[in-house]
Amino acid sequence: MQLEEVFNLLTQEYTLVLATTKEDFSSVKEVRREILLPKYRNFATIEDEDLFLFNQDDRQSFIYLLQHKETKQYVGTVRIYFVNNHTAQKILPMERYTHSRQIKQLSQALPVCEISRLALSRKLVKHKNFSALQLRTYLSLGLMIATRINAFLYDYATIFSIMEPSLERLLKRQNANFKQIGEAVDYYGMRAPFTIKRKKLLHETEENVGQITRYYLKQLCQNPEPFWQFIDNNPYLERSDIQLDRICQLFKEYGEDVDLELLSGEKEIMTEV
Repeated sequence: MQLEEVFNLLTQEYTLVLATTKEDFSSVKEVRREILLPKYRNFATIEDEDLFLFNQDDRQSFIYLLQHKETKQYVGTVRIYFVNNHTAQKILPMERYTHSRQIKQLSQALPVCEISRLALSRKLVKHKNFSALQLRTYLSLGLMIATRINAFLYDYATIFSIMEPSLERLLKRQNANFKQIGEAVDYYGMRAPFTIKRKKLLHETEENVGQITRYYLKQLCQNPEPFWQFIDNNPYLERSDIQLDRICQLFKEYGEDVDLELLSGEKEIMTEV
């Protein structure tokens, strides 16, 4: 992977946006309408399209959008469903819908999260430096980086996902080594359940996508109010759950190249005696 070109693609040409407004959530629905609705219809009858496009699980989630900056078009979305001590639902969707027994044994230390509903539009602007396949690969990676950014902001113990083989292979190439925890199931196509510890994800993917993560955390510190409004409006989240103030303070003290291990909380600040 050409890190500089991919960094420019995922920060200067496209941008990740946390969905916080009614307009944002409408955009989430439209991306899902294009990509997920036809795909899922091939496997099951969907009685209520509006409920399929945005349901109660989405209200217990951080949802990110991927926007093409020049056209302002939203071309992708991904959901990070979380469970903590306050959430109405204590069972991950992949456990509820696929009955994977191993998840319950591994999800007791809260908070935990599940990555799901990744969708990337087929209507992408042609890129001068990347083939159509390369562009889709890197934009899919960009959506998954939202999970990494979110893991800096919220101290999850464990991250789960039920993935198609192609996504798992993509993540492995970026050193995101999820562990399979059960047999593949036929859930709108063959998918297998995976898990990874937060610390392992952050450490092993730092070399490839750490710079992109730092960029978005710095951007968030420059305009944090919409994010805090989202936290305040979410009945399952408290400001004390979130690490943003600590992260922003570290940027102030150490500059824009602050050590990612400091930002993640994995490394203690050394003080002079």
